Amino acid sequence: MKKLTLSIATIVAMSSFAIAGGDIEPVVEAVTEVVTPDSSAGFYIGGAYTYAMEAERGLYRPNGISSAADDTTWEIAGMVMAGYQINKYFAVEGRFTASLDDAKYNDIDVADYDLTNAAIYAKVMYPVAEIVTVYGLVGYGQTKIEGLVNEYETDGLQWGVGASYNVNENLSVFVDYTKLAMVDEYDVDGKTVTGLADDFDVSTVNVGISYKF
Repeated sequence: MKKLTLSIATIVAMSSFAIAGGDIEPVVEAVTEVVTPDSSAGFYIGGAYTYAMEAERGLYRPNGISSAADDTTWEIAGMVMAGYQINKYFAVEGRFTASLDDAKYNDIDVADYDLTNAAIYAKVMYPVAEIVTVYGLVGYGQTKIEGLVNEYETDGLQWGVGASYNVNENLSVFVDYTKLAMVDEYDVDGKTVTGLADDFDVSTVNVGISYKF
């Protein structure tokens, strides 16, 4: 009788196991995904030595100098910038550029002929190596030249190209070229002039450093 009872219990247990499909589900532990922040993101500031150029304009010369037309240059100028890097491919950057010494025109020092520019750019970057990044700038800005005789001003599209070298995770050095203006319609002493033979053409070369927080 005892053997019969044990056999019945065994059959019932095996039947229950068979009805359940014979599978024993393993215990699965919950997996928590850890999302690490993008280490390339953050605010940054910087500054640069700037060499600025205004292309030859036959109709307008710095402070009315009556000599053969030539490009006007500012050999001592500076640029400061601040921006936010969203990721390793994209940033938003503001810049302010100003001449810091006399302009040069046909090897003549021209005082009181001052360049300023303020702009905001979208900055598209591409790392070509672990420590080298190339980038392009496109945005909107205002360029002004204030002289003794005339004041010239324009605003609109600006662009640039450059490259940077990462000294460490915070500090980098860069060099770039920016086109601040190239238009045939601009303001002279507050009045818009257009259809001129010469464009108002201003560009800069910048060599500087930036620090990311």
